[in-house]
Amino acid sequence: MMDRPQRQPDHRNPKIVRFKEIQARARRRAMPAMDPEAERRRIRSNVAALLLAALLIAVGWILVQKLGQSARLQDCLMSGRTNCAPIAAPTAD
Repeated sequence: MMDRPQRQPDHRNPKIVRFKEIQARARRRAMPAMDPEAERRRIRSNVAALLLAALLIAVGWILVQKLGQSARLQDCLMSGRTNCAPIAAPTAD
């Protein structure tokens, strides 16, 4: 079998590192400066989207819990039992 020479990882090759640094600088220079007001609007819309996603997850969780509770009650009733629903009895204080 022929042994291949070991390749140096990219992060150790000085030519590649230098090239990547030049590319990164060029990309940063090419990006337009962001308007502070546009930055605020972007952050605000991201926070609103995060809150909406959290709200949808919470509503979905509650819906799944309620549907599961309803399914258990229906299963109990379909099996012919009469004491399926829990009754909250007042406590004697």
